[in-house]
Amino acid sequence: MTPSEIRKITDWAASQAQQPHTLYLSDSSHPEQPAFDAFASELTRIAPCVRILPSDRPCRIPGFFIADNICFSALPLEKELAPFLEALSYQAHPPTLPDNVQAQLAQVSHSCHLTLFIAVPCPHCPDMVRSLIPLAIHSTNVFLEIIDGSLFPETAREHQVMSVPCLILDQDFRWTGHADLKEILTQAIERDPSRLSAATFRQILEQGDADWICRQMIQADTLFKGFMDLLLHPEWSVRLGAMVVVESLAEEAPPLAARLCPVLVQAFEDQTVSVQGDILYALGEAGDQTTRAWIEHIMPDLTHPDLMDAAKDALAAIQDRV
Repeated sequence: MTPSEIRKITDWAASQAQQPHTLYLSDSSHPEQPAFDAFASELTRIAPCVRILPSDRPCRIPGFFIADNICFSALPLEKELAPFLEALSYQAHPPTLPDNVQAQLAQVSHSCHLTLFIAVPCPHCPDMVRSLIPLAIHSTNVFLEIIDGSLFPETAREHQVMSVPCLILDQDFRWTGHADLKEILTQAIERDPSRLSAATFRQILEQGDADWICRQMIQADTLFKGFMDLLLHPEWSVRLGAMVVVESLAEEAPPLAARLCPVLVQAFEDQTVSVQGDILYALGEAGDQTTRAWIEHIMPDLTHPDLMDAAKDALAAIQDRV
């Protein structure tokens, strides 16, 4: 940190009247992780009112969670220091939103994922950070991820970011340069659920709204790809949430649930044993006689005891239902 940055943090800490502030720092294997650890140590030394705890969220890149739905994957230095400290202040004193923005924000009925790519030298990025953070402060349906594209160029390339600031809504809609809040919220409100990303569906599940996903797919009479991806997710807890949706689909819309089966059957061979076991469970919940015949066909080739048990349970579930 420069002397100027240290003074800014010192002055900010003095203005907080001993209000405690808590950040959660993700632990990743990324080469930049030590830089985030060092910043965290320096920040708590200069500002004793800040407490930094380890986050239990698995992350590919390091970041500071200012709130459950705000992750700052950037080293908040130079121009980004002020908006970062302002965001910390919001833990004690949330910002006020204009009435028209608050009204629009209330219409965002399900999770949306906003990814803002910035770069510390960018003159326009701090304003975008300042405009977006209050949205996430006031609505848990907004998950805001701020990423320094120059610090994490591989992540920027994955998202095809060519310049900053670049804002991406659900890995679909994007704005480069200044983005109007009204337009952003309009897109968030009017999104086609079938186009939502796996990351957004995961957030919806983590918020306990599996029924919403089920209802939307039944209403559209289609299976959403972003949701389907969660059934094959490497994390068991994510698959578990997706299975709740499968169970509801199988109960409320059996023909739609049955359309899951060919996709899961095709994916089965390339998955880990853990994922294969969950696929068999889903097939038992949603499958028909064709699914039953496929399970019977593969059973002689199953060698893992967990898979053998899962296959037997799936056959029994289909037998009881069909």
